[in-house]
Amino acid sequence: MSGEVLLAEDEAVVALDLQFMLEDMGVQVRGPCATVQAGLDLVAERLPDMAILDVMLADGEVYELADKLHDAKVPILFHSGHADAHHLAARYPGAAICPKPAMPSEIEAKVSQWLAQSG
Repeated sequence: MSGEVLLAEDEAVVALDLQFMLEDMGVQVRGPCATVQAGLDLVAERLPDMAILDVMLADGEVYELADKLHDAKVPILFHSGHADAHHLAARYPGAAICPKPAMPSEIEAKVSQWLAQSG
């Protein structure tokens, strides 16, 4: 399986767990980004195939980055303990939401599904 996932997560242990899980799936990881600005910088270089975003990053809420990705039709998975599922679903139709703590299998299944659809 191939593809590129932008990972925006400011908790180092969670970010590394996700990165290793994605790499084990054969996915290229961009990041992890601990800040919204770092994510915006990576997106300005090149759009990823999908993104996994924590809502609350070190420099604030992720919405500016999520808006850019959503406008570019990049699939988004929100992985957050701060997620308001109704707000996110209304603002980002089609986005997936996995509240923390999420089972790794939930995230793997969603990533696999998206990559299968895009490939």
